[in-house]
Amino acid sequence: MNLNQDQINTVLEWMDQWEQLKGSVIPIRFKGDFARHIPVEKPPLGLVPKWVRDQERQGEIMEAINRYMEAGKKPPKEWALEFASYCDNN
Repeated sequence: MNLNQDQINTVLEWMDQWEQLKGSVIPIRFKGDFARHIPVEKPPLGLVPKWVRDQERQGEIMEAINRYMEAGKKPPKEWALEFASYCDNN
């Protein structure tokens, strides 16, 4: 691993203070201070979990059914079957 100048300076600063800091909780900060200077490669954004989408869909189905019922109309049977399929999986 090649350290850049900021990382080297951080290490040297902590080494200079080590005797004073030994036995205290302050050295725990070393990892955070040092890590700030290390570039981190983040993975690309993935997918929202399926269960989240399924819960959203359940809510949408219930809202649509309620709108139909409030309008005095019978909701499509397919909506009830889809909603029931989510309930069976839980």
